[in-house]
Amino acid sequence: MDLVAETRFALEWWQSRRLGDAALAGLPRGDGLPVLLLPGYGADERTMGTLERRLRALGYDVRHWQQGRNHGMVQKLLPRLVELVRNWVAETGQPVTLVGWSLGGYIARELARELPDVVAGVLTMGSPAVGGPKYTITANAYRRRGFDLDAIESEMARRDALPIRCPLTILFSKVDGIVSWPATLDRITPQARHIEVDCSHIGMVFDVRIFRIIAQALADQRQVDVALPAG
Repeated sequence: MDLVAETRFALEWWQSRRLGDAALAGLPRGDGLPVLLLPGYGADERTMGTLERRLRALGYDVRHWQQGRNHGMVQKLLPRLVELVRNWVAETGQPVTLVGWSLGGYIARELARELPDVVAGVLTMGSPAVGGPKYTITANAYRRRGFDLDAIESEMARRDALPIRCPLTILFSKVDGIVSWPATLDRITPQARHIEVDCSHIGMVFDVRIFRIIAQALADQRQVDVALPAG
């Protein structure tokens, strides 16, 4: 991990801004598929704004997580998000796809474990699959707040006994300056699909090249039929 490496996000942002909606050319359509966006640690809905706008332009039914800034208290966030997802599914009659960045991707994974009947798929970007914050640049911040990172790592390993059953796509970058990329790899879930990208951690939410990968990955996930249970 190297925070200095994250300075490349400025160029990624500029390239994204320059291309604008040309980034959407030739991409598969969303056809109203519900997509819930989950931000990373310390971020909020505004951070996911570019991703939201582009997915909407492709025809996805996109919503934010409605929790404001991600404070990292996963055990407090999960029950609220379980209720949010269940209510949305009851409203639309369609399963929801979860797209999470950084810690938001970890939360998406946990939602998929809790809600296998209503989560259509999960896509994560630079998200820890092992260790939680332990292998990220935020580790010391968590320690200062009194978190036992070894205990969190053990709890995550224990949670792996409850499998993720839906399609799972993992975007990771070996130049990620925030999360150690080996910690983003899922070696447990059989259907996990890993896609290496050349991007900063911050840039994953607005880089044009990454968005095109996300759009295609979401289309690929739709090839796997996910039906809600009867009744």
